[in-house]
Amino acid sequence: MLKIATWNVNSIRKRINQLCSFIVDSQIDIVLLQEIKCTEEQFPYAEIEKLGYEYAVYGQVARNGVCVLSKYPILEKLKIDIVESHQEARYIECVIKHSNNKVRVGSVYVPNGQSPDSHTFEYKLKFFDNLYERMGTLLKNEELTIIAGDYNVALDEIDVFDSNLLNGQVCFHIKEREKLRAILNLGFKDAFRISHLNLQQFTWWHYQGNSLRNNQGMRIDHMLLSPQAADKLETCYIDDRLRKLENPSDHTPVVCVIKQ
Repeated sequence: MLKIATWNVNSIRKRINQLCSFIVDSQIDIVLLQEIKCTEEQFPYAEIEKLGYEYAVYGQVARNGVCVLSKYPILEKLKIDIVESHQEARYIECVIKHSNNKVRVGSVYVPNGQSPDSHTFEYKLKFFDNLYERMGTLLKNEELTIIAGDYNVALDEIDVFDSNLLNGQVCFHIKEREKLRAILNLGFKDAFRISHLNLQQFTWWHYQGNSLRNNQGMRIDHMLLSPQAADKLETCYIDDRLRKLENPSDHTPVVCVIKQ
């Protein structure tokens, strides 16, 4: 079995102890992180190396940042600017050797978009268009591929606490939902929804307004699997325990288990 997790950690240096405990306690083999919020020089390599994990890091000063941690050898590391005119650390891709197989993983942090009438929302849609092209290219390789992370979009009504209230707002706007749906229509599969067809569970809750206590959240962190990976999916689950810790990230991990 191969256990893979994605988590918007919202500052890896603030939550390095939570991260290490999660990796060890949950026996995670590969971790895809977003919003590490540090440069590559500032990354806490010593703590990761102590666990015996390899790493690929694409950092940025104080914001964004993505990385891959792996118990197994990382054969390739690709730092990619999905929108070439925007040099932001939002996507990193690795090929990992597990037993006699290779697994391609990508950690993605889609822009939030701020508001539907903003330039940043247009940038978000452009990011999705370019991500669609990248993921479509990957499908042609017919590899076991997992592109996971904070997509900043809840796909369906079941993925938000109040669809009427949130409809038309950022992260649940029809334009961005269509972009994510287009990626699924390419052939990628939503691992959580395969495992839990009708379960309402969230991955993000606002820090304010008792959102966690009232379960007013959204499922905006996704594990998207190529057909080759989906065929080997054992299960996928959301681990909301980390959101309930003291000083948590506003996101919680999503974990999938792949049969090898």
